Amino acid sequence: MKISTRLAVAAVAATTALAPAAAVASANPSEPTAGDTVRYMFYSDYQYNESLTYFDANSEIQTMENPKLPSYSGEEGWYSGSLTVTSRSTYQLASSSIQTSGYRAACRVYVNDTLVSSDSATGRYAVALC
Repeated sequence: MKISTRLAVAAVAATTALAPAAAVASANPSEPTAGDTVRYMFYSDYQYNESLTYFDANSEIQTMENPKLPSYSGEEGWYSGSLTVTSRSTYQLASSSIQTSGYRAACRVYVNDTLVSSDSATGRYAVALC
């Protein structure tokens, strides 16, 4: 084999060996990593609430004060909203909370469309932790 052919084969082998390490979504929703999608769902009986917290694509905690939940279901009596991030972190944290301005709060966390956590709470200024 010529030297140039050996270098080309070595370059292809090195590229192939490195490719799986590049932001490939995990098949395990309990251990999200780079490339995985995390969707946070929030519910409340009030449209404007005290706060939301969640982890962004870099696993940094984010807090929103007085967030507005844009959708309303008259049948259920819930306002709702969601945030979706695609992880850029090797060890993605995937949890959230909502504190209602009313009496009912709920949240859900999905990783790659699999429900991994949910909670609901009632009472004045209730807090749901997912």
